[in-house]
Amino acid sequence: MKNASVGALAALTLSLGGNPMMMMTSSSTTSVAYASTGNGIGIENTTKRTGDCLLQNCKAELAGCLADEKCVESLACLNVCFGKPDEADCQIRCGDLYASPAVQKFNTCAVTRNACVAQRQSTGEYPVPDFDAIETKENVTIDDWTKKKRWYIVAGLNKDFDIFDCQEHFFAKGDDDKMYIKINWRVNRPNGQFYERGDVQRFYQEDDKAIFLNRGNPETKLHYQDDWIIPKDGFYADEEKGVAFVYYRGTNDAWDGYGGAVVYATEPTLRPEFIPRMKAAAEKVNVDWNKMVITDNSCKAPEEVKVTNIADLDTLGDDVKAVEKVVERDVEKITEKLVGKDVEKILESDITKIEKALGSEIKALESNLFRLEQATEQKIAGPQRAFGNEGGKNDVGFDINLKKAEKKLVEIEKEVRRIAPDTNGFGYYPNTIK
Repeated sequence: MKNASVGALAALTLSLGGNPMMMMTSSSTTSVAYASTGNGIGIENTTKRTGDCLLQNCKAELAGCLADEKCVESLACLNVCFGKPDEADCQIRCGDLYASPAVQKFNTCAVTRNACVAQRQSTGEYPVPDFDAIETKENVTIDDWTKKKRWYIVAGLNKDFDIFDCQEHFFAKGDDDKMYIKINWRVNRPNGQFYERGDVQRFYQEDDKAIFLNRGNPETKLHYQDDWIIPKDGFYADEEKGVAFVYYRGTNDAWDGYGGAVVYATEPTLRPEFIPRMKAAAEKVNVDWNKMVITDNSCKAPEEVKVTNIADLDTLGDDVKAVEKVVERDVEKITEKLVGKDVEKILESDITKIEKALGSEIKALESNLFRLEQATEQKIAGPQRAFGNEGGKNDVGFDINLKKAEKKLVEIEKEVRRIAPDTNGFGYYPNTIK
């Protein structure tokens, strides 16, 4: 699962005409923080305090957000979410789509450094399981995880954090004996394309239980902390295969008490024979197996770019390309109808015949040219522009052990792909690993 570093841009939305109930999702990991909920004077007072705090403490970060395409696009996306039945999920989705250093910096200033946005408190949805239901350290250790090197999330519970395509994770044991995981996942876009996301997580194990703790994360990730809990009989591995049930709980500067559950497997899909074991493990930590969703790890190549909604900021750049392709095809159709004919003679004899013969193609060409003009105008009209995924290194002050582990994980990924390049379905990825 991706970690849930959660951040907020509350008063900024109000200053742009947004709703007081504001939640802002964050950069390399999905993030959520509530400025307030409800209506009336209490909301107004909370919003004023938040706005005053931002203006007093985060002016530079606020200016950076307003000058950043992705940050402004995120605000526009969040405005669309207000009032929807799935408002929280919609806002988290905005964070998945619109990620940038400017968003991250603003969240860090507003949430972690200055507490302009109050921390969302736990609702008790993900309680601590009964201690006797947790597997012992004798049966599951860091070595058991890391000797397999590659695991997939094949099923998930929380759609905001667990259910994504292509969740291929690489595991390594660091020089400090902690477990390091290079996690990969995809964020699907409305036009058939996707963003690649990734992060590195670090865990150490409790003394006597199969509980793995993620601690010591920097302020750029809102000091998030995750606890992985393995139920009894929830882990199995032999020389050929492995499967594990992980129930997790977490907290960060913006949200205390998020959680979920995933099933890991050493193959891209969950073997049917493992389902009874995983179902029994889920019951031990009070998770309804019927709510678990199977993930897609086929990791197909990108589809041909297709036009969705011209007003969709995230896909606008690709929409322009798609319309350009359609226009090219229209021109080719017209050309094909004229090839091999005496065009001059046709025109001289009866101009109306050629107009009739090519009428549908010309109309289609005119229509698509108009759509291209519309899309182009919107693309250059101001800050609301859509761009591709701005990949890059995490802006995090990694310590030396984490840096070493990152290098080791890269080598493990290369090795796994060389040995078994076709086992993960990443048909176009091996060429990117040199």
